[in-house]
Amino acid sequence: MLPTTNLVWIALTAIVYLGGSFAALPSSIKVCSRNDPELSRCVIEAVNDLRPRLATGKISDQFQIPPLEPLALATVNMDRGAELKATFSELLVSGPSKFKIDNLKVNIEKLIFDFNIFLPKLSFKGKYDLKIKLLLLNIAGVGDLSGVIENNQARVKLLCEKYAKDGKEYVRVKKLVVRIQIEKGRFDMKDLFRGDPVLSQAGNQFINENSRLFLDELTPGLERSLSDTFKATANEIMQQATFDEIFPA
Repeated sequence: MLPTTNLVWIALTAIVYLGGSFAALPSSIKVCSRNDPELSRCVIEAVNDLRPRLATGKISDQFQIPPLEPLALATVNMDRGAELKATFSELLVSGPSKFKIDNLKVNIEKLIFDFNIFLPKLSFKGKYDLKIKLLLLNIAGVGDLSGVIENNQARVKLLCEKYAKDGKEYVRVKKLVVRIQIEKGRFDMKDLFRGDPVLSQAGNQFINENSRLFLDELTPGLERSLSDTFKATANEIMQQATFDEIFPA
């Protein structure tokens, strides 16, 4: 449910490393020519080669990114009026470095990138503040949150464009679309019903039996906010290099 954020971060990592989007390109990043007839294969291999470095965030001695292990997420909110209100914060996710990229389609002329990301298993922990009122059932609590989500998939599409700056040609993301699918999740919320052990167990059982409610409610909002956030992040990174540095001939 919650750690879908890392899917988009991984997606951006894959595209940013397509040709190495930094003028001083670390030797650990494999460069893929835009004229390579097997460009998609080259990109996937380049990202796979980087997988251990992505986990720690240390691409080289001079260049670091936020680590994928663990991945820190921003606060996530859910609001269905009186029926359901929830806030999840201080989230840390383990397992995102096990990602797999497939079905990558690159249109270098139109600067369109379309691909799938699969994450077999993600473990997360953080804080929660929850209130549920459904029929005769009232569940409430504030405390520690932990859980696992499995078989996470995302379809990512980036539409880029060229622009001129200081007499040079650069590239930026014009639009980023994310479609997220999560097969199943298990959650453990401590201190439901102010720590009453019997009611807390019953509350967690209800939440896990109805986990689809949480997944379906969160997904659209996450897709929108992640698209906006990571579009801005990608453009901040990509403005550091020209088009030819990002996509060498």
